Amino acid sequence: MNFDVSSDRRNTNSIKWNRDAIENISANPVAEPFWVADMDFYPEQHIQEAGKTLAGQGIYGYPSFPKDTAHVAAWMRIKHGWILPKEKIVFAQGLLHALALSVNLFTEKGAKLLVCSPMYRPFRIIPERNERELIEHNLGYEDGVFYLDRERFEKDAENADMIIFCSPQNPSGIVFKEDELVFVLETAKKHGIPVISDEIHSDLAHPNVKHIPMGLANERVGAKCITLFAPSKTFNIAGEHCAFATFSDSEMEEAFRKAESALWLDEPALTAGELSYAAYTKGAEYNKALCRYLGETAAAMRKYLEENCPGLKMVNGDASFVTFIDCRDYYQKIEAEVLGHPERYKGGEGGGILSRFFGVSAGVAMNDGTWFGSAWYTFVRFNYGTSRIRVMKALERMVRAVKSL
Repeated sequence: MNFDVSSDRRNTNSIKWNRDAIENISANPVAEPFWVADMDFYPEQHIQEAGKTLAGQGIYGYPSFPKDTAHVAAWMRIKHGWILPKEKIVFAQGLLHALALSVNLFTEKGAKLLVCSPMYRPFRIIPERNERELIEHNLGYEDGVFYLDRERFEKDAENADMIIFCSPQNPSGIVFKEDELVFVLETAKKHGIPVISDEIHSDLAHPNVKHIPMGLANERVGAKCITLFAPSKTFNIAGEHCAFATFSDSEMEEAFRKAESALWLDEPALTAGELSYAAYTKGAEYNKALCRYLGETAAAMRKYLEENCPGLKMVNGDASFVTFIDCRDYYQKIEAEVLGHPERYKGGEGGGILSRFFGVSAGVAMNDGTWFGSAWYTFVRFNYGTSRIRVMKALERMVRAVKSL
């Protein structure tokens, strides 16, 4: 559990470290990657051992997993205090699959889906590809703090057929309080619409911050609610596409199970099953240590920027390993630099002004804020799920880049 030691992921078929992908967003193929939301830490030891055991056997035939989610129920009870019967937990082939399938099952074509913005880009793509409309609800924002604007949220919900929520929120890192979750649920119940809560970052709330599952909060409200969670971000096994869903409404649960079965997608693949089982049964101490490390890294980042470059403002993030950095104080100068030197910043078609600037001038590859919605063009998303020394050196290069303008 020495998180100061990060794996070397070059030449490992990692999209995060793929040079063509990095060049596409940053205009610099050798920029150091701080973008895709997976970590550079080695997984927990028992997870590594499970993978090595499979590799050592050298046989990858059909697995025989019992349809038993007792280990998942135990994790939710210990980690979040949610007593959830194992029979109510449904396996899914990845969280985005579960979300997209739920959209198809519980709304009609042309339905309007309310999503908070800045939003994880698949939340924009899923409605589009499934012929639904998007209601983009911009979170409130002031001086480095994103927040839920209840009055505007209620107004937007009047026209919605479903609410897609992200808790903790990506990329702002908001860990919503119970009264905020209850408000969202009561709003959904009032308008007779379901809520889907993507809680893929929920196990990585920083120390002294408490995540409350939407489904747990809903026990007070009784709205139609789907809560989605996964071991993928928690234990850095995102490539396994393993997730779980639980439903407040038995008819919705039955429809989801039936659809999964009809698509022949209701059981995990060999490695997904083995690694997720090891994670949930043996990963608690690793998870505690990781949450401490990430919280300490976030605090170090915030302190460094406040002391050395207040014009780069790290937002409120209290969970996981991604955060928005607000660059608005430097944006006009950065824009003039990038547009004024087109040859230097050539390429980066998949990025934006800021991601190209920091990619070329600081050697730091990040997602441009426009990836999360056009309103967020003065932001970048920074992934600090790597060794702290690597993070701090990247910030130093970013600060030198903006101060040189």
